Amino acid sequence: MAENAPSSSSATEEEKPQGPNVDQKPSVLVLGMAGSGKTTFVQRLTAFLHARKTPPYVINLDPAVSKVPYPVNVDIRDTVKYKEVMKEFGMGPNGAIMTCLNLMCTRFDKVIELINKRSSDFSVSLLDTPGQIEAFTWSASGSIITDSLASSHPT
Repeated sequence: MAENAPSSSSATEEEKPQGPNVDQKPSVLVLGMAGSGKTTFVQRLTAFLHARKTPPYVINLDPAVSKVPYPVNVDIRDTVKYKEVMKEFGMGPNGAIMTCLNLMCTRFDKVIELINKRSSDFSVSLLDTPGQIEAFTWSASGSIITDSLASSHPT
């Protein structure tokens, strides 16, 4: 039995993607538990994309990471100081990470503006996150970040 060949005619208006973010570059929010390989994945994908001459726009959202093993465009550590948050508010590591994300999300519209401003220079935006997955499953800051990305870029 012969398969139906796809039509060579152009897509109709109904078939074309529609919505506020279809003209933007995609964003990949890398989530997972601590030690699951999020940063390693971002590092390897970044290296691969650079080798193909399609560099990504890379954002580090982990305030507690001591060293980022890839070139970064936006780094939460430049905005909020994890150890200072721990000391000032008398918090442990998890509480300080959540507080840093809360502080960062109050300015996340600026991150979206940076992504949009530089969109002609990159193929995709990659966002590396901390291992506290609860930051993105039930916290307000995680919702603000994911909703901001979803409403402005293909995710």
